[in-house]
Amino acid sequence: MVTVQLLGGASLRSGDAPGDAPLGGPPAQRHRIALLALVAASWPQPLPRDRAMALLWPERSIASARALLSLAVHVLRGALGEGALASTGAGLLLDPSRVRCDLYDLRAAIAAGDVERVVQLFSGPLLDGFHLGDSTEFGYWLDERRRELGHAYVGALRTLAERQRQAGDVHGHVGTCLRLVAADPHSGVYAQALMHALDAAGDRAGAIQHAAEHARRLRQDLDLAPDPAVSALGERLRDAAVRRPPAVAVLPFLTLASDPENEYFADGITEDVIAHLSKIRALTVISRASVMPFKQRRRTLQEIGAALGAATLLDGSVRRAGDRVRIVATLVDVATHRQLWAETYDRQLTDIFAIQTDVALHIADALEAELTRDERARVGREPTVDVQAYQLFLRGRQSFITYTPQALTRAIEHFDRALARDPSFALAHASRALAYAELAEHGTVAPEIAYPRARDAAATALRIDPTSGEAHCTMAYVQTLWELDWAGAERGFRRALELSPSSADTHDLFGRLCTALERYDEALALLQRARELDPLAHRVDVATTLLRAGRYAEGAVHAAEAVELEPDDSRARATLGWAHFLGGRRAAGLAELERAVAVAGEGTLWIGQLGEAYGLAGDTERAHAILAEIEARAARGYVSPYLFAYVHTGLGDADRALDWLERAVATRAGPAYGIKGSFLFAPLHGHPRFDALLRQMGLA
Repeated sequence: MVTVQLLGGASLRSGDAPGDAPLGGPPAQRHRIALLALVAASWPQPLPRDRAMALLWPERSIASARALLSLAVHVLRGALGEGALASTGAGLLLDPSRVRCDLYDLRAAIAAGDVERVVQLFSGPLLDGFHLGDSTEFGYWLDERRRELGHAYVGALRTLAERQRQAGDVHGHVGTCLRLVAADPHSGVYAQALMHALDAAGDRAGAIQHAAEHARRLRQDLDLAPDPAVSALGERLRDAAVRRPPAVAVLPFLTLASDPENEYFADGITEDVIAHLSKIRALTVISRASVMPFKQRRRTLQEIGAALGAATLLDGSVRRAGDRVRIVATLVDVATHRQLWAETYDRQLTDIFAIQTDVALHIADALEAELTRDERARVGREPTVDVQAYQLFLRGRQSFITYTPQALTRAIEHFDRALARDPSFALAHASRALAYAELAEHGTVAPEIAYPRARDAAATALRIDPTSGEAHCTMAYVQTLWELDWAGAERGFRRALELSPSSADTHDLFGRLCTALERYDEALALLQRARELDPLAHRVDVATTLLRAGRYAEGAVHAAEAVELEPDDSRARATLGWAHFLGGRRAAGLAELERAVAVAGEGTLWIGQLGEAYGLAGDTERAHAILAEIEARAARGYVSPYLFAYVHTGLGDADRALDWLERAVATRAGPAYGIKGSFLFAPLHGHPRFDALLRQMGLA
């Protein structure tokens, strides 16, 4: 069956799949496409031949127009098939059972009041970009039909948006409001609808950004001042105190078994309960990284609650023996010491997923959190049907969280073994993808090896479970690092936050993307939210963003806090070093960078930055010594070209630095995605080759 596409452009295809061969030549001639549009728009009434002639060939004689129409009908019948274009007396009628036509389908959906179908079918204006130069009358007719269809499409969008809002479908509501804005980007009403939708979905930064985007469009397209209502809403969102529900923290489940191997099992339950709760928008959930330091309960629950900023704590224990598991869970109000809920589960190990779901739902109920139907379904979804695959996954995750190259490699081995038992284990695919991405960004594995593996694993996770926030976040991370697909990555991060609103990691990685794009206000808002969800982490990313924004004193405060929390964190040490160095305290900066290299051991990233700092400080001898050491390491194994770019930048050799930086971008080595606003490459800013590199990356 031939497909006639008239919306969003015009084409004829030999079948009904997008990849089917197009039909060119005589049937695709402009007047014949216009005739198809006239006939389809007239259905179910026939198109009078006289009307067709008047619209298509108004300057021709009646005899000439009739001959041209007859030829057009003959050619189209030959292309569309027998009976597709029928004659009914003095008219022409399309037979929708013999030809597929998007305009016919759309008009039928409009007539039936099927708003979801209307939104699905509307792929653009009727005959978008189409023009008949010899017929003003057809132009008038086409403009009128476009207005009618556009009005019906917008009406369907508004109806659908209201349905989604009432149903609590926050991510669907955002998507529909985005289409409303695309339909009329200058509308203040639609701009406000999108801002409200984004805010309801937890993306207040995106809502504020859209107010600025709407003002820019009005100024650029229409030379108008910002819409007062849109600006006022943006200010209210910016200035209003963030009214978030009191946070809940899940303390690490204590293991009561004598076998230390069960530690990973107890920690896995902790993390999975946190992950379940993080899917519920009405809750603010403290992340795993911040609760783990309190595993030994050396402080009272009240002290732990104060340290984490949590109003309620889940305290629990696990005892596992053979194929049985006993879990005790208690939810406590920190301020009043009151027990809000408690339960003891004594079940088969195969019931572990049902137990985790039950705990999460009881916590939500105790805290009077309302769950949408979608949230309840996602909380109840089991990650795998194979308990042994789950246990292998937990071992992998236990290795993953140490973030050393050796541990990440072990984590991948465990994830692979889990996937060998259950290839449909989406979370294991997503975790495997993230492990490869981490290895590539830190320069441990060549990016051309690690990133394709990461992307394939993330894509597999999304195919298996499109509602996995972890999978969307990981894919967005890969799109940032490997594909430099800024718009795609942003969509992915926003979708991940819709699915897991309390994911500190997603807020953090999205903040890094905004930092790379020099959207510092948004980045800091996202990173600050990451810190609220993970109070004992993410200080380094906040500090780095402040340094990029030129706020060195503030950056030094945050970096110093990170070092105080984790003195052996090489990244925190290096960031504090640059805060001192850029703030004018070069000796203190060099000392911290030297400590970063010392605590990193065999890691190479910080040694390259130390070499740059030596060069900028005028100590070229030490800078050249580090350059020689990096070259020696490169002779033994993989070393990111990014490191050479650092040192040559410090030595003032812009061309050599750009040689290596171009190679780093070409291979996506190290954090190459972030070069635009990097203070480490500030000496290269304005260089023609650097500007060309930004254009190549889509960052100009």
